[in-house]
Amino acid sequence: MNYSPDEASAVMVDVVFSLEEGTFADDHAEALARAVRRALPWFDEEAEAGILPLSGLAHGNNGVCFVGRRSRLVLRMPIHRSASANFLAGTRLDLDGAVLTVGAGSVRPLLPARGVVYSHLVSVGADDEIEFLARCKSLLAGRSLQPQLITGKAHELRTAQGPVRGFSLMLHGLAAAESLAMQEVGLGGHRALGCGLFIPHKSVVAVGN
Repeated sequence: MNYSPDEASAVMVDVVFSLEEGTFADDHAEALARAVRRALPWFDEEAEAGILPLSGLAHGNNGVCFVGRRSRLVLRMPIHRSASANFLAGTRLDLDGAVLTVGAGSVRPLLPARGVVYSHLVSVGADDEIEFLARCKSLLAGRSLQPQLITGKAHELRTAQGPVRGFSLMLHGLAAAESLAMQEVGLGGHRALGCGLFIPHKSVVAVGN
């Protein structure tokens, strides 16, 4: 299905950056968040701004990630901040001693999904899957949303304040406008660590890693 431009979000976009080849730790979410915050001091002023998990990485057996030609850094942010985000292009982000070199950036609109959206990790302060689902349903009900929820694997991120735990999550049965709203607002906390950020998913299948 194709969507016309006027159906795109009027408030949020993704800014997508290419990356130069390099290596860094597999558990890099907090280091990446710190580096982006240093480069974009306004980042924490925007409650819905977030950093999607880096895509296109190869993972070694020794806790190291490898950046390839298809790897991308994606920042989700208000449209009015998208121009200033381009200051990241050409910068070298320090990820606890490893260098991530950022290439050119481009703006990608947020578009309605075909009723299915997916997040790699949603964190709502619950380690137990049943409690996790209950809290997610309560948060969604507060927005008058009642999608079907499918959880995937449990995930944990290490941070200086302690572990951030949650599950991958798929939501389906959403109207087009609702799927767009989920991408704009997200669910749960820790956006800068890549948590609670939703992307369109092609179909209702088993939630991946």
